[in-house]
Amino acid sequence: MTRLRFLTVWIFVLPIFGFRASAQDSLYARRVIETLTSPEFHGRGYAFHGDSIAARFISAEFSRLQLKKWTNNYYQSYNNFSINVFEGHTKVDFGKNYPSSSQSDAMQIIPYSAETKGKFRIVSANDKMLKDTNAFKLNDKFVLVDMLKFTLVDTVKLGQNITFNEKEDQWRKIIRRNSLNAKGYIVLNEKLGAYSPISGRTKSSHTTIYLLKDSVSGSLKKASIDLDARFIENYQTQNICGYVEGKLYPDTFFVFGAHYDHLGQIGESYYFPGANDNAAGVAMVMDLARHYSLPENRPDYSMVFIAFSGEEIGLLGSSHFVENAPFPLENVKMMLNLDVMGSGEDGFTFVCGQVFPEEFEKFARINEEKNYAPKLLAREASSNSDHAPFYKKGCKAMFIYGMGKTGKYHHPSDTLENLSLGGYNSLFRLIVDYIKLHDTP
Repeated sequence: MTRLRFLTVWIFVLPIFGFRASAQDSLYARRVIETLTSPEFHGRGYAFHGDSIAARFISAEFSRLQLKKWTNNYYQSYNNFSINVFEGHTKVDFGKNYPSSSQSDAMQIIPYSAETKGKFRIVSANDKMLKDTNAFKLNDKFVLVDMLKFTLVDTVKLGQNITFNEKEDQWRKIIRRNSLNAKGYIVLNEKLGAYSPISGRTKSSHTTIYLLKDSVSGSLKKASIDLDARFIENYQTQNICGYVEGKLYPDTFFVFGAHYDHLGQIGESYYFPGANDNAAGVAMVMDLARHYSLPENRPDYSMVFIAFSGEEIGLLGSSHFVENAPFPLENVKMMLNLDVMGSGEDGFTFVCGQVFPEEFEKFARINEEKNYAPKLLAREASSNSDHAPFYKKGCKAMFIYGMGKTGKYHHPSDTLENLSLGGYNSLFRLIVDYIKLHDTP
């Protein structure tokens, strides 16, 4: 990204946030989401340092709101992981039988893939390869694995909607470990799973490309690949942390968290905006920070606002925070994690609501009285978002997500235009009323 484009974003952003409304403001939230999902933020991943661009934006807004801080720039930095990124060419040519040429709905370059350049012969997977992985010399070839051939045979039903296929499982392990010492693998499947960058934390010597089988019109014999990959060791990223000091109980805390990182960018133009997951959650955390930063809304307890990085690659940011918290975690009254927050017109689910029934009932009673949301659901504990490290450290923590209309999950269509934000104002009021229950009469 050029310096001119970077400055254009900030010229656009700053006047928009130069106001301090007195209640929740869905316009404010929309502007935050619009900014965080813009191409200049590169999907808030680690290619092109999209996470750092987002961090600067959030930090600047915390500063404008005059939140208190534990560090000079609100950053809590860490660098205990490595990551593979694609910042250049991502071109693949299989010839006339497959028209697509780069990452798309029909092609998925797996995040661990190594830099690969050249023309390669493609050989088909067979049962002999399963029996003796050392019997083949494939270091200059790609292996074509048609998963449907293995999925449709010898499948064992383990229970309702659960099946296990031994050969398919074997092939997945061979592909990930590169047990055949191949240059790479072309995997045909009935559908492509949601993209996740977590496998990019491991350095690999091979490349794996998934293809939608229906998009292939014939046999694939040769591949011409131009893939730029860079494995970055000890990548430095950061959480962004600020707080409003409580009037009566400054050493007791409510914590609001949301992860700002997303899936990033692949190559020169293919990026994941991440509006629902999780620019919308960040927008609400920032809006709550804006609300409590107003003198008339200053609470009795201290309010902590955290934008986490590293969620999409294993809850790294929230895990780092609980191990290095700038205040005693035993002083946390409640941690609310806001993730996939772009809908809500059908209500909200509270993960860990069954673990902390008294706290969930407080939300439920408020909602019954005020009729904010059509329904609130309590779920069991889970480890799928940034509440989990807090919960495992003994804090009361719940993960709230919206139910309703959004775009596809982990997909380029996760944009502001595909969000309803139908429950945004309702949840904001519900949270504020929940905090008021704890105020001293």
